Amino acid sequence: MVALSALGLMACPPVSMTPDTGTGGGSQEGCIDDSDCGDPTYFFCNTVTAECEASCRTNAHCNQRPAGAELAQCAGALGCQCDDAKCVGSLCSSDSECGNTQVCRSGACVTPPTAAAVSKCQITPDLLVMRTGSTAKFYVSAWDASNNPVVVKDGATWTAVGTAVTGSGTGHSASYTAGTAEVAAATDAVQAAFGTTNCTAKVIVLGTPTVGTELAVSVVDELSGRPVSGAKVVLSDATGAVIAQGGLGQFGTTNANGYALLTGFAAGSSVSVFHDDFSYVTVANYSGTTRFLSFALRRNPLDKHGGFKGTFTNVPASSNVHAAIGGMSLAGSITNLNITQILGPSVETDIVIGSSINQMDVPIPAGVFLGFGAQSIKSKVAGLGLNGVCADETKVLAGTCGTRAAWALAGDVPLSDLPISQVAGGLDKIDIGELLGAVLPIFKKFNSSVQRDVQFSLKPFAAAGDFGDILNDATYTDQNLDFAQVPLAFSFVTKMPALPRYKGAYTDGVAIIGGANVIGRGVVPLGIGVGVNTGTVDDQVDAVDPLAAGQIGVRMAPTHHGLEGSQYGLLAAAISAKALNDASAGIGASALFTRLPDNKLKFDPAGASPIDLSAQAFPAFPEKAKFNFGNAADGALLSRSFAMPTLAGVDVVRVSFSDDLSTRWDVLVAPAAAGQSVRFTLPAAPVGSRDRIFAGANVRAEYVVQAFRMAKDASAATPASVTFNDYVELGEFSSINTTHHLTAFSFLTYAPPEVTFTSPAASGTAAKGSKISLEVSGFSIGTGAENDGVVRLTFGGTPGCDDQTLSTELEMAGSGKLEYTLPMTCSSLLPIPVKAELVKTDGTTFTPLNPAVSRTITLTIAP
Repeated sequence: MVALSALGLMACPPVSMTPDTGTGGGSQEGCIDDSDCGDPTYFFCNTVTAECEASCRTNAHCNQRPAGAELAQCAGALGCQCDDAKCVGSLCSSDSECGNTQVCRSGACVTPPTAAAVSKCQITPDLLVMRTGSTAKFYVSAWDASNNPVVVKDGATWTAVGTAVTGSGTGHSASYTAGTAEVAAATDAVQAAFGTTNCTAKVIVLGTPTVGTELAVSVVDELSGRPVSGAKVVLSDATGAVIAQGGLGQFGTTNANGYALLTGFAAGSSVSVFHDDFSYVTVANYSGTTRFLSFALRRNPLDKHGGFKGTFTNVPASSNVHAAIGGMSLAGSITNLNITQILGPSVETDIVIGSSINQMDVPIPAGVFLGFGAQSIKSKVAGLGLNGVCADETKVLAGTCGTRAAWALAGDVPLSDLPISQVAGGLDKIDIGELLGAVLPIFKKFNSSVQRDVQFSLKPFAAAGDFGDILNDATYTDQNLDFAQVPLAFSFVTKMPALPRYKGAYTDGVAIIGGANVIGRGVVPLGIGVGVNTGTVDDQVDAVDPLAAGQIGVRMAPTHHGLEGSQYGLLAAAISAKALNDASAGIGASALFTRLPDNKLKFDPAGASPIDLSAQAFPAFPEKAKFNFGNAADGALLSRSFAMPTLAGVDVVRVSFSDDLSTRWDVLVAPAAAGQSVRFTLPAAPVGSRDRIFAGANVRAEYVVQAFRMAKDASAATPASVTFNDYVELGEFSSINTTHHLTAFSFLTYAPPEVTFTSPAASGTAAKGSKISLEVSGFSIGTGAENDGVVRLTFGGTPGCDDQTLSTELEMAGSGKLEYTLPMTCSSLLPIPVKAELVKTDGTTFTPLNPAVSRTITLTIAP
């Protein structure tokens, strides 16, 4: 989005600006060329600012300068790096870079804080539901007397409280094992101590079923860990038929501990959990051995909203473009990403820059900050937070509060650095490779800003999805961010594996987000990188000098201001743009989520020793999925059933239906063996529960198919996989810990099929011989085995107006555009119904979709 903000300015006419002032080695009168700056090995003339500045070609030119040419920023123990011909002070990214007596904090080697500096601490999770004999890991965070985060090098001393669990250790985390006795009420069980300051976490321990036909479930809020009571739990067989629960009726109900015990279980049964305030979740075709399933439900996204609002402090007083993008940490599973949650809803903004740019009501995400020189274009920002824990347990239980990290990437960029010439010919003539080569170096001017602990409230929407005046909402927590906290000082290169394909073409590029997984807060972005695959004719991103094909440069800040010690990661998403020009295509991507070696960053802009991801493989796009929304079988596919070819190299498949209120029904199913299909059949939703596979009466909901690759230790060189049973059973690797164990995933959106009239767009009159134009989406038009079907155009039996089959798209296959010319024999003085309907065909017969998808208008066709 930062790049897009810059592109918005680049697309406008150049604006005159006052040159920046700078410092350097020249005379006070400034310089005209390099000869005015002394030794050209160490100084050059910045002709934009007319100032002499330090230059370099190697690190030695920064750190081994002659007398009189020394640089203050290089005097520290870490020295300087030669970054794009300029000497910049080196930063650290890990304690290991600071020797035995110091630690790395906010990029600098400093004296380590002691346990005595800690005045309070908190364990994550602060409440955990366990089953007898299972193991779980706990983490600890600490603060000083001023409520600032403190990261003590050696961590805390861990002990067990009481007999509910056993475990001990020293560090920032510790593992504990539940005993054999059940603990029905939340009980203090785990303690972490920093000297005399300590904190505890509670556990509930539930018993494992002992009868082979019994199955237990634990249902919790994914983001707070609190048990969810009152959820309906349905057991069903392979056909979707509900297995009655005796005196309980058609379903069981979770108690105050989020626990329910079902009877009548047999291997291959499915278990579904329904609660109006949360996503529904189904574990399909379960055949595990513990017979104890874990369900982590996420609250409905359009029920409540909240977060932070504020502005940026310490914005440079320059004549440059000031741009920033920010939000709140990505809590829970990162596979649940959506653009509104990351960047905030759009806010209409007037962009006025001098007399050259004047655009009104431009929709800009709430998380974007934009200024130009002294002009404030969009000075307020806001970020959306997800529910979680806070100081008020009543609010935690109600899902009306949370504590997340606020983050931003902010940069001060001279207008002369923006590649205006690359877009001068218009946006339709952009050379993407050339543009990226010019845009990516801009990120070296960016900084990372973080406020680790922002507590906020959430309130109900006035109307679903209406955020109101989010930038001035009094409910949102006031929190400003520092524009220039820590620079994206680490420039390094990733070597990518072969790109995946979608619809026969390689993906269009790779976007990399570098960040840290911060315990109790979520993933915090710290950097960015982008590579483009122009033409999608090969399986590598394009070469961008000085990098070779298949390599992508990344700019990233170290963990800072309380994030230290968190796990570094790179999320590299191979993105397909097929949906932009193929109406039948879905939005999709395939991503690797890689932990960095030794949990530290490197400065290696030329890629002499790149971070090598080439031995990994992007998961395949989950193509060719089918779901039967109809009330009868569709060939071999039963009603309410799903089928898809198996995917190799993944451990879990998730199918998420999302209705018109954005409430979800998630289905977890194991990938099938080679040559077989991934299949499941859903039961009917219980009476009183909305059937979320529909977005209205007989209107299909959109669904997304995701495939996960999981590892028990995601940072290991050759990690053991998390199996499907590991993922769905209550234990250390269950779904509530998805981000900790995720190493790769892919997804593909399946939008509901639609057909619309575009000309005429509504009922009215038409002339004989005129054209009727249609557009179809979410439906592959054609008569081949790979297609979904054709469009039948009917005229209510009107004489001279024969029914038609439309199967050839205009412009190109996938355009979704169809056209029919009315014959001269087709006319009527009275309005006639003109119906366009999507149908399946074998070449001779036509079968309407079930539920039907059609549009009808009435036309009077003058004789």
